[in-house]
Amino acid sequence: MGNAAVNPIMLQAAEHFAAGRPDQADALCAQVLAADPDYVPALHLAAVTAFVTDRAAEGAALLGRIFSVDPDHAPALVTLGDALALKGEQEGAVAAFRRALLRQGDDATVHNKLGVALGELARFEEAEAAYRHALALDAHLTRACFNLAVVLAGQGRLTEAEEAYRAVIAREPSHRAAWLNLGNLLIDQARLGEAEAAYRRALEIDPDDPGVLCNLGAALYRQGLLDDAIVQYRRAIALAPDNVPALRLLGLVLHEAGQLREAAEVYRQVSTRDASDHVVASNLGACLSELGHLEEAIASCEHALLLKPDHAPAWTNLGIIFEKQERAGDAVAAHRCAVVADPAYAKGHANLAVALRNAGDIDEALAVSHRAIALDPEQPLAQYNHAHFLLMNGEFADGFEAYRWRRRCKALSDGDPEFAEPEWQGEPLAGRTLLLFAEYGLGDALHFVRYVPMVTALGGRIILQVQPALAALLRQLQGVTVIPRGAPLPPFDLQLPLMSLPRIFGTTRETIPADAPYLHADPARLSRWCAALADVTALKVGVVWAGNARHKGDRQRSLSAEAVLPRLVMPGVQLYSLQKEPRPGDAEVLAALGKEVIDLAPALGDFADTATAVAALDLVIAVDTSVAHLAGALGRPVWMLTPYALDWRWLRDREDSPWYPTMRLFRQRAPREWDDPLMRLSAALAVLAAGAED
Repeated sequence: MGNAAVNPIMLQAAEHFAAGRPDQADALCAQVLAADPDYVPALHLAAVTAFVTDRAAEGAALLGRIFSVDPDHAPALVTLGDALALKGEQEGAVAAFRRALLRQGDDATVHNKLGVALGELARFEEAEAAYRHALALDAHLTRACFNLAVVLAGQGRLTEAEEAYRAVIAREPSHRAAWLNLGNLLIDQARLGEAEAAYRRALEIDPDDPGVLCNLGAALYRQGLLDDAIVQYRRAIALAPDNVPALRLLGLVLHEAGQLREAAEVYRQVSTRDASDHVVASNLGACLSELGHLEEAIASCEHALLLKPDHAPAWTNLGIIFEKQERAGDAVAAHRCAVVADPAYAKGHANLAVALRNAGDIDEALAVSHRAIALDPEQPLAQYNHAHFLLMNGEFADGFEAYRWRRRCKALSDGDPEFAEPEWQGEPLAGRTLLLFAEYGLGDALHFVRYVPMVTALGGRIILQVQPALAALLRQLQGVTVIPRGAPLPPFDLQLPLMSLPRIFGTTRETIPADAPYLHADPARLSRWCAALADVTALKVGVVWAGNARHKGDRQRSLSAEAVLPRLVMPGVQLYSLQKEPRPGDAEVLAALGKEVIDLAPALGDFADTATAVAALDLVIAVDTSVAHLAGALGRPVWMLTPYALDWRWLRDREDSPWYPTMRLFRQRAPREWDDPLMRLSAALAVLAAGAED
């Protein structure tokens, strides 16, 4: 068969192949080769057809026939390179492409293929040279520009890689992979908003790409946009229900967003699909713990540890659960296992420090906390707890500096005011307006308003935003505009939380502003209260046995009426309940004690009322709650039942308070042990009552 007859057949075969009909192309090649077994164009197309139809051995044999006729046939060498690259034999592919380029050196496509093979071998500099050669030959070869960006990124040359991706996009705005890779490059540089925009452009091109949806979810998550991230992960899973990594990420974000029931359900789905995932088992334990399902939580953490005994987070989660069950020794042991499993696990050390404090070992707690901060100084919650350890030990300078981290703890700052104005750093205030605002509990505000006169002495205009219950009482402060939280604020130049004032003023134990009283009851109201109580000759003692049930340390500080009141009933003492939020069972105790305890709660509207009642009494006995602070601020005698080591401001091993000269502390001598301080307080009250009768 002559060339004149062959060429039209080969042209037809090539058209079939290009149209996606390899079988027809193969049949025509066979027809040509039957007439001329060494016809190289037919051998080559037949080899290509064999490779694309998964007949690799046949394709290799056909290439061998070509090389026996023409050892340096460039197109066949390129096909060989493609076949070897597909098999993962990149060294052979590189050799084949280099041989092809000896004959076909001006083929940009082959230079690009060589670059790909070199890139797979992590020979990035050589790959870069190949891509640049390809682009020099054909500046419009988009895939070479894209591959160049990939290899530049692989070398850590991020600025050049970004320029290359943007060059691809400039040529081909609908290049989904370029937008995706650009987004990945940007997210690795923490340019999260730009990464989000790139992923969204990729999704405009292909809205149903689960991978891009997951990457977009990651960018949103890292910006703190948890609800938006959840939407993207849900979309990805709807498109690919068997995508376990996406399901896993959804569980993590739901968990962090506080959607605990949904998170637990997703974790369970992941565990069903992958029973070997120890991380998800551990996270499920943490989630169940937060839901209050402690026994299930323990089982899940123990399952995680069966899968991987040295998984430090599972030990930490187990320790946290034991703390909730008030199993202090078990909690410490679990946290110790966490740091043995991973000595560099900063969170493990931080949680061990808290557990040691709760177990009563404050010295070791401080040492372990130092280790946690050294390992990871950027842990907001660990820094916050570290501040407590430092302050509790009287290390005020470092303690108040570390205390600034509380503003970065989401769990602590949720619901607190946030302002865009700059934070005051102690500079002169003349001609400027400063907003001071309360953060946490009522007691904290009462404690730190002692600093307000020091601020007003610096000039400027001072606005004080506090909880509504305190507004009427604190309007007595001179030179200050008091505004209840929730009411409109006037314009201001600077802002600062009240609890940052000790840092601003460089407070040490020796310079605590402890002049009391710094708050006063309304004289007219006080006169009426004193008149109402004038006939009572016994020692008039107000009692508060429980604080805000929502306080994170409430179980350590609050008691029941039954545990406290009967111990205080004695000759020469008249008890008055200042408890505004009674607990279940308190009413029965009060009813049983009858006239021994007079309930003042109905007369206490806000703290101005409570201040008047406290001022009219001889003594206040309280757990660590706002009324104790109020009594101290009013300069009234106050005895406080104090947990062993809960609040830093009571320092350590003291029976007095440098913050409140009229306060006496009845401190637990061991964690969770109230009998001893209650007994000592009862005995002291009996002595005081006896002295009052003399």
